[in-house]
Amino acid sequence: MRITGDYRTLDYSGEVVRAFVPRPLPPTEPPLVLSDELRDLHGSALSAVERLAVAGVMVPNADWFLYGFVRKEAVISSQIEGTQATLQDVLTYEATRIAD
Repeated sequence: MRITGDYRTLDYSGEVVRAFVPRPLPPTEPPLVLSDELRDLHGSALSAVERLAVAGVMVPNADWFLYGFVRKEAVISSQIEGTQATLQDVLTYEATRIAD
């Protein structure tokens, strides 16, 4: 069994909390070995993050940029839970505060 971190009890602003503190990545035991397929997927993911970073620099306001992504993710999550709202429904509601 691999131990991935430890639970620690901390005092945070006078409140005692229990937190999971993960071990640093990548793990050294056993060593991380990436297959060619995983290397390719990792490269694709890095490329996508770089494109997103470039797009983020091009917009005048980061909050405006993230707004659409947050709403789209919320719609996808709610559809998994059985809700039938579309991104258009959410945007229309937020623009008018009128639900169909």
